[in-house]
Amino acid sequence: MDDILTRVGVNINVSFSFVFLSLIWIRLLAMGTMIPFLFGKPVPRYILVGASAVLAIFAYPALVPAVPPQLPDDIFFLIMLYIKEAFYGFAIGFAVSLLFHAFESVGQMIDNQRGLSIARILIPQLGEQGSVTGQFLFQLALVLYLTFGGHRVFFEGFFMSYRALPVLEFPTASAGMLSFIDLIARLSGEIFMISLTLAAPVIIAILVADIVLGIANRVAPQINVWELGFNIKGYLGILLLFVSLSMIGDRIYYYSQMANDAAAKTVWYLQGHAEPPAAATVRPEDGLPKPESGTPAVITK
Repeated sequence: MDDILTRVGVNINVSFSFVFLSLIWIRLLAMGTMIPFLFGKPVPRYILVGASAVLAIFAYPALVPAVPPQLPDDIFFLIMLYIKEAFYGFAIGFAVSLLFHAFESVGQMIDNQRGLSIARILIPQLGEQGSVTGQFLFQLALVLYLTFGGHRVFFEGFFMSYRALPVLEFPTASAGMLSFIDLIARLSGEIFMISLTLAAPVIIAILVADIVLGIANRVAPQINVWELGFNIKGYLGILLLFVSLSMIGDRIYYYSQMANDAAAKTVWYLQGHAEPPAAATVRPEDGLPKPESGTPAVITK
């Protein structure tokens, strides 16, 4: 094929271009299977494959080296390159997807406390059942994340990962891998922290309602506390959920930034760095006295 193209005046290494483009595509495909705001479960798989291939074609001209290196003929080497790219895509996408699973866990915890764990909805697109409140908060997190522009920050960092983690190079076994494992463990634990923090108002209110109903049952045993508790806890949980929506919106914005920072840290650790990346230095505003300039002079007339 290369000889035929050379004869007609086209100097392109077809075999290298195909391998390099497919490696870019594998990282995008693995990332797309993890993040729900771009290719969620309801999206057909052929759309995921096609859209990721289009993104790979757009990224190819900016990433392909001017002088293509000679690829070895070892098939095992190429297989390991594809596995490495899939691992990179899964790792970066996993760091961001935890945000949305955390808010879905908040809704599931609220429904369990409200006594609605049995009342689950069927989602035909996913082929599974889900929590009513969990799906509401999951979709709310998706909408607010896209509204805040978190996807633009994520994609900027993701495509920069092709520069930080070259396609044709393998990661080195260094202390950064231990830091990466620690980051994944902390992100997984963050799901439970987010769930407990955001569901705490509803859990506390329902606990107080259970105590009041228990006292009422002792005072007036003829009251049907079991049936009354379902109504009170159901309405109370929904009321406090909508009252706390403003707080949940602020937390979604905060955790959106944290998720994008986690994706950047993932790339940093996969480069082999053991220490976390240095925080950006915030310059003081112009016109304000600087600490290094000493005490400002007092002007008197």
